Parts: sequence; structure tokens; C-alpha cells
Amino acid sequence: MAEPTPLLPVTLTCNTDLRFIDMIQVVGGELIKQMNFSLDDCERIWLAVQEGIANAMKHGNKLDESKIVTLQFAPSHEQIVIQINDQGQGIDLDSVPNPNLPENLLKSSGRGIYLMKQVMDSVEMNHSKSGSTLVLVKRKKAQKQPVT
Repeated sequence: MAEPTPLLPVTLTCNTDLRFIDMIQVVGGELIKQMNFSLDDCERIWLAVQEGIANAMKHGNKLDESKIVTLQFAPSHEQIVIQINDQGQGIDLDSVPNPNLPENLLKSSGRGIYLMKQVMDSVEMNHSKSGSTLVLVKRKKAQKQPVT
């Protein structure tokens, strides 16, 4: 049986405007579905991506509409790599406090990074002079082989 045609990377660029998150979901969500992730994984991946975009716009670009956010969805047969670029300084992901600690339970923010780490196989932040890049990786689960 022939290998399916590989999906090509998809890149989306938008201004810093939270209204674009829904539009990006249409494209990103459809690509993730085409990769045959389970419905649960599709929803979890999208939740992580949505958090990443919101963080890039709010914290990276400080909601400055003149700044841009660029997303790249890079699918393969084994995984999807999602890069979210903003024009901010980025953060040290390990410095974000655990929202499950008693002193953080009532805080109204700080759960996005934790959620991403729970959902994705890898979450990294890269920094450069032009901005920061959040890299999210989700590997496909091994398909069970039918018993013959």
C-alpha cells in the first residue's frame, strides 16, 4: 500500500488581535484532523495552540496591533510541530509557577503554560533578537495493529 501524500507545512501570519484566534482555529483544526489524531487529541492540541496564540498576543506583543504573530503547522507522519512566533522577549517556561500550588489556586492567570505541558509531548521557548518562538510538539500515538 502506498504511503499517503505528506501534508505540507502551513504558515499563517496575522496582526495582534485576539479575534484572529477563531480564524486560525479553522485552518489549524482542519490540518490536525487530517493527520488522523483522535478527537480527544485534536481538542487538546487546539487548546494548547489557542493558549499559545493568546499568550503571544497578550504577553509577547502586549496587544500591540502593529505587531504580528506567525504560526507554522509542520505535520509529518509521526507528529505535528507548531511554532508560534511573536515580537516579544519571551519567558523562561520553567519560571512560571505551578498553578496547583495552594498559593496559586485563586490566581486568575498562569494556567496556560501548565496546560500546554500537560497536553503536548514537548513545549519549548526559543528567543532571538526579533522575538520569541513557542514550539509545541505532539506525537501521534502508535496505531494498534489488527490481530490476524
